[in-house]
Amino acid sequence: MYFGSVKFFKHLIYTVFFLIIGAIVLVALWFGLGYFNLLPDFIPPPAIVLKWQEKALEKDIPTEPEVPLAEIMEELHAQGYTADSVLDAALIDDPEAVRDFVVSYIKSEPDTAKLLIDAGIEDMEIFTPDGGEISITAPEEPPAVDELIDPEESAPAYQKLYPDLYADPPTEFVIDTGAAYLTFDDGPTEHTESILYILEDYGVKATFFFSGGESEEAKRIMKRAADEGHTIGIHSLSHNYTEVYSSVESFLEDFNNTYQNVYEATGVKPQIFRFPGGSVNNYNRFVYKEIIAEMTRRGFVYYDWNVSGSDAVDGATWTTIYNNVRDGAKAHVNDRAIILLHDSKSRTVTVVEDVIDALRDMGYHFEALTHDIMPITFAYVS
Repeated sequence: MYFGSVKFFKHLIYTVFFLIIGAIVLVALWFGLGYFNLLPDFIPPPAIVLKWQEKALEKDIPTEPEVPLAEIMEELHAQGYTADSVLDAALIDDPEAVRDFVVSYIKSEPDTAKLLIDAGIEDMEIFTPDGGEISITAPEEPPAVDELIDPEESAPAYQKLYPDLYADPPTEFVIDTGAAYLTFDDGPTEHTESILYILEDYGVKATFFFSGGESEEAKRIMKRAADEGHTIGIHSLSHNYTEVYSSVESFLEDFNNTYQNVYEATGVKPQIFRFPGGSVNNYNRFVYKEIIAEMTRRGFVYYDWNVSGSDAVDGATWTTIYNNVRDGAKAHVNDRAIILLHDSKSRTVTVVEDVIDALRDMGYHFEALTHDIMPITFAYVS
């Protein structure tokens, strides 16, 4: 019986031995032909092209392939190899072949000159068959953006006005839930001190957006408010809405005049302000965005309100002011209330104590605004 016999195993060993020897010979023949580029109609991938080219150069063996290098490169590119791998292989061969390839490549894809430069083909003049000339040179580095745009020339002229009119911007805003912020506009007046006495009696700190004043009495009152720990903000010295909001420059002029007046009286450099009439009104609708941007750039923070006593309205009484504040505060009892009042009205003085009592009964605690309190601002209008 042949299967399983000694003769069978002897033939099996011979067969396996010759198969191994044959495989080794075939592999050696394959790579040998590839080494000397003798494989007919064979387009090796870039890695193999690179391999045999490097060895040929090392041994000083002629490297001219049967197929022109330009055709090989174009074929490789058509097969989907990347431009970088194609160029790496191309650069191993002679310059003439590289020129031929580069010319054809640029003609087919003119936007790839940078890839060629990145691959190492720089400052090369390539002569086309028709005598034309293509020059590949490394492009100059594009100028930086800050070299193209001079901030001094592109910035609005009003940014150069009042170079000392800046505040320290907040690093972050905080929200104090349950806080009530009493704010008084338009002072100082003959009524401001009466309000200061009430606030002192109740241990309440408030915020005064002063319009300033030239008289010694006005300066004394503003200083007292600052010395007693109330926050001092800027309002408007002129209160002429049409003039103040005629331009950014006009607003800055009025703001600076008020700021300097208040600073001289109090020694405090205010960091917050309130727009006359609020940040969005019929007088500033065409300029408020630009003003807000400039004041924010300078570090100032502005505050509108979400509760108003409407005490400056003609016909306002104790009852209307009280009801307006009480009802408005109820709507924000789970949030916070920035309350607009005016220390320029005698009727406001009469209601301050009752407003404080009502808000405390609702659970509010009183605080003065600082520039790191999250502002309440009116919605912007397109």
